[in-house]
Amino acid sequence: MQLIVPYGPGGGYDQWARLIAPYLQKYLDLKQVEVVNAPGGGGLVGTNEVYAAKPDGLTIGDTNAGGDVFDQMVGASGMTFDVTKMTWLARPDDDPHVIAVHPSGPYQSFADLEKAKQPVKALATGKGSSDYNAAVIAFNAFHIPFDMVAAFSGSSDEKAAFLRGDGDTTSLSASDIAQTGGKAKVVVLQSDQSFDKLPGVPTIVDLAQQAGLSANAIDGLKAMANIMDLGHAFIAPPGVPADRVQALDHAMSQSLQDPSFVAAAQKAHLYVGYLSGSQLTNMVQEAMNNTNLLKPLLDDQK
Repeated sequence: MQLIVPYGPGGGYDQWARLIAPYLQKYLDLKQVEVVNAPGGGGLVGTNEVYAAKPDGLTIGDTNAGGDVFDQMVGASGMTFDVTKMTWLARPDDDPHVIAVHPSGPYQSFADLEKAKQPVKALATGKGSSDYNAAVIAFNAFHIPFDMVAAFSGSSDEKAAFLRGDGDTTSLSASDIAQTGGKAKVVVLQSDQSFDKLPGVPTIVDLAQQAGLSANAIDGLKAMANIMDLGHAFIAPPGVPADRVQALDHAMSQSLQDPSFVAAAQKAHLYVGYLSGSQLTNMVQEAMNNTNLLKPLLDDQK
């Protein structure tokens, strides 16, 4: 089996793929599961490759799920897939995306960002990635001036740049932040649900309601949060036979419950949280139904 990662080595997608690969090999009784990095286009290159693969269940991907959905909403250049036709397998993680700042920087809260007079220099992985689009949506909803910096092959490069002192904010997953040793301060969850590992951090929806944003803006942020909940979802091409889809989903579920997998995930500061392929399929369809709400907030040239 080939397990395609749409970003370079060392980031969250790569971590999840390499952690789960030997367990998929075990529970699917395969000779080998090879992890292949295919970075480019904010995740587009890797997803295109999975989508075009032979639908035999032997090419899957740890996809840029949220970014793929956002790309389809705006008709991104270079996209050759349809998120409503791809085979959604399972999500391994419960790992919300966040916006974080430097602990000693000029912005110490999301309220500080709201008061910004000059464009906030916002780091994210490649243009089109889920963390890139989530940041754009949040900044637009709150009318925060921003410049996106997204010349990174994956979250590990983005994180390294932020820790060097680059940028005002970084858009990463909670597990990425947990690996910074307190050198990044989370100011908002890109979610509509609180997160027990980040107690006291407000959700973007809570802040929008407190700020009295319009109903459309709040609904748009709720729709964004639903898309970000796709996390590090795994996909296969359209047309994979039902029995193989069932076998893949079952192997994912078994892997995530394997005690040695759970221990390894905890050691790596990764947060396990399974969702089935059918749940992901429904979330994606709901997301595409909200395209008109989100398209105005996805403009990164404001």
